[in-house]
Amino acid sequence: MRILFIGDIVGKSGRDIVSSLLYSLKKQYQVDLVIANGENSAHGKGITHKIYRKFIEEGIDYITMGNHTYSKGEIVDHLSEMDRLVVPYNHVKRTTDNFYKIVECKGIRFCLTNILGKVLIGEASLDPFESFQVVLNETKDLHPDFYFVDLHAETTAEKRLFLEYFHHYTGAVIGTHTHVQTADEAIIHDCAFLTDAGMCGTYDSIIGRDINETIECVIHQECTSYTIAQGAAIFCGVIIDFDEETKRPVHIERIQIRP
Repeated sequence: MRILFIGDIVGKSGRDIVSSLLYSLKKQYQVDLVIANGENSAHGKGITHKIYRKFIEEGIDYITMGNHTYSKGEIVDHLSEMDRLVVPYNHVKRTTDNFYKIVECKGIRFCLTNILGKVLIGEASLDPFESFQVVLNETKDLHPDFYFVDLHAETTAEKRLFLEYFHHYTGAVIGTHTHVQTADEAIIHDCAFLTDAGMCGTYDSIIGRDINETIECVIHQECTSYTIAQGAAIFCGVIIDFDEETKRPVHIERIQIRP
């Protein structure tokens, strides 16, 4: 089983680069399943029902989220229809049970879940260790072969510590949130790990945000709107191969396509 995980999709440029490359990447890598982080897909913060539907139509199988999950208020009215959306278990505004999905593909049955880190992320109601333990308790009777975790967190240490503590249960721990792809992909303790998958969004930017607007906001303390950068985009993701007999990861490979 081969999974393509796509890093944080940021704004229109991110949506466009994913739309333009997804079909060819799936064909090139012979992908069986696509998971993407969509928490920044609607103008940098949140997701809309319309964008969700477009992602599914274009071939993304499941969409994970993050601290900006509820930035677009309309999502609350559509969560029951967005059955392939996975929201962070420990988000302070979570009102849905869509914090995990049992996925079956090529004889492998795994649990896809989404967890927020606690360090520097104010939207997390519990730390990721308490949170994932609850997920384990709630899903143990479903008997997944492993857990695939989108760990939406700020610090590298918190992500690696999560892997070390829970590797007996996880088959993949892929970090998101920083929008900068790290170069530490590895199979560790029989678990595929990458500190951050990176982003799909405007390359010449501050992690997807307009550079001049960010300077005005952060350096000059001006009151600005959150402006997404315009221009050519970078595509970031990761390919993970799982052996269909052992149900364990055997290969992990980063993808980074710059303009």
